[in-house]
Amino acid sequence: MKYDIPYGEMRIGFEIPQRNVIDTMDPVFVEPVKDVKMAVLEAMEHPIGSKKIEEIVVPGKKIAVIIDDGSRATPISTILPILLPRLEAAGAKREDIRIVVALGSHRYMTEDELRDRVGKKIYEQYTVYNSEFRKPEGLVYVGDTPEGVPIMASKVVTDTDIHIGVGSLVPHPVMGWGGGGKILYPGIAGEQTVAYFHLKASLYDENFFGRETTPIREMMETWVDSIGLDFIINTILNSKLQIADVVAGHYVAAHREGVRRGKKVVGYHVTEQADVMIAGSHPADQDFWQSPKAMFSAEAALKSDSGGTLILVSPNYEGIGPHEEYPVCMGRNDGDEIVKACIRGENHGDPLAIAVGNGMAKLRQRRRLIVVSDGVTKADMDACGCEYYATKDFQKLLNALLDENPEIRIGILSNGAETFLYT
Repeated sequence: MKYDIPYGEMRIGFEIPQRNVIDTMDPVFVEPVKDVKMAVLEAMEHPIGSKKIEEIVVPGKKIAVIIDDGSRATPISTILPILLPRLEAAGAKREDIRIVVALGSHRYMTEDELRDRVGKKIYEQYTVYNSEFRKPEGLVYVGDTPEGVPIMASKVVTDTDIHIGVGSLVPHPVMGWGGGGKILYPGIAGEQTVAYFHLKASLYDENFFGRETTPIREMMETWVDSIGLDFIINTILNSKLQIADVVAGHYVAAHREGVRRGKKVVGYHVTEQADVMIAGSHPADQDFWQSPKAMFSAEAALKSDSGGTLILVSPNYEGIGPHEEYPVCMGRNDGDEIVKACIRGENHGDPLAIAVGNGMAKLRQRRRLIVVSDGVTKADMDACGCEYYATKDFQKLLNALLDENPEIRIGILSNGAETFLYT
């Protein structure tokens, strides 16, 4: 039987006997909203747990509209032309509104990328900034973690009065789901603060992907008021990355309602668990820092709490990603002690690489990980402790797995980075 899954802008095909395939575990397609503008305005008109925009905007006050970056599929250039005129109608002056891209610790977006992200007209009419996560002069101290780690945030946001977050609700391996207060933490936080979230998460040997909330999200939400997040707009996208639903309002109340709705859009009920899961990384195809989200998604469909095989199929256009130490950190089995030392302030290298590497190392120790990609190398994957195949050898890999066990049961996941599998 012939199958295919997304591989960047292309599709990659393969053959598996039908008797071995459980299903293509993709959500039932949800039609997009008929009128995007009306859907966004309706959500803003009926905010969940908060006042309306008109009651939040105060003329003369500075406003930061905080958006997610290019690693997310949120249709920012569609939403901003709906949101910004409403802010101005409520009394905000255009010169008092700034748009800030929440990078977390991702690389800075280029001028062309920023223009594409917000749309040419808005880029020309408003000031658009990357958040700061590395340069001390661009960061402000706002408090401490329980362990005494300084919490730093981007000055470009903290020196404004009103904060509005725009993003999407998608499953996430640390926060359970994106959206909500995540646009602030780690969105506009300093690198050390971003690292702290990941360091803490990596000490848990469990998969948080798709949970309504997690210990890390709950910790994050206790910090949000140190900066303030007055309103959120979060979209829920279908498998074609079209807007299927929108929620707006309070960063917790609207988020939880959005998660409830989101599970119906991106969720798939697993009725039989697999020996092998083939997971396409779409739409998190950028690099091996983002694409393994599909592995965390697919793990929910494997038999038992350990064993089984995860095959990640991803173009990884930018290779390993922004943290060179990441592969070595993923390849280690003693990461917890290094993570604890980092939290104590002892310098053992790039804390983000250590944290994410440690979380991935635990996945690697639970499951057999195989990566099919032309964007990373065998040497990269050897360092990570993953098996590696170029795309031209994908079918050979599948044939070998079938030779090892002719009765193997296989699941296929197309949009792995944004699908919530549940049993």
